[in-house]
Amino acid sequence: MGIVEYERQGNIAIITMNRPERLNALGYDMMLGLAQTWACFQEDEEAWVGIITGTGRSFCAGLDLKERLDSGKAGLALPRIPIRDPFFDYEIDKPTIAAVNGFALGGGFFLTIRADLRVAVENATFQITEVVRGAAAGWDWELWENLPSAITAELASGTLLTAQRAYDVGLINRVVPDGKALDAALELAQLFLSSPPLAAHYNLKLMRDLKRTRMAIGHRLWDEGRSYNRELRSSYDVKESMRSFVEKRKPVYQRR
Repeated sequence: MGIVEYERQGNIAIITMNRPERLNALGYDMMLGLAQTWACFQEDEEAWVGIITGTGRSFCAGLDLKERLDSGKAGLALPRIPIRDPFFDYEIDKPTIAAVNGFALGGGFFLTIRADLRVAVENATFQITEVVRGAAAGWDWELWENLPSAITAELASGTLLTAQRAYDVGLINRVVPDGKALDAALELAQLFLSSPPLAAHYNLKLMRDLKRTRMAIGHRLWDEGRSYNRELRSSYDVKESMRSFVEKRKPVYQRR
């Protein structure tokens, strides 16, 4: 089996992150595999709806910190890959569903919220882990656009949300028993397939266009956020956070 699997059941494509021994963390190979698989989904004329999920006890644990440290690179930037966005950017014009089977942290959380519909098992957890690792994140993830400000403030502080809490605040559509995320996602996929495909396609496109219009207000934050992260990337505390995580010990921060 590959690191990212692509399977089609009728008109539903199932994309599975398959690196359970590393909690489906986003290393170079995972990023490249996701990008290639989303391209395959977009080009597959018989695939009308896409589901993304993971194997093991994690949906996606975010950046592969060990790989990042072993590479000798500083900071929390994701690996650079030679092809398109691995987070299924808006060039993907088909409905997408996240079937969250466990941890959805950092980049894994981003994968979740980029989907149009989201289901999660009862033991799933959600967190912008970049915050607790020492980076500014979340402001560019569209969270402010569709969540109450109090909830975005929780996430901005690095608060970990349970599946039930995520459902209560409108972050996910359904909470299901452990092991049932994919089954629930397949049921939701039928909602899209029960309408004329082109009607669902264009309605979804209009909703996404509206979302982008709202997001345009916050684009000025992009350069500001990049500036902050350049500073944070070279800070002692960011390096200490990554080292302590890999070494499984409590970090000792110095606010520098």
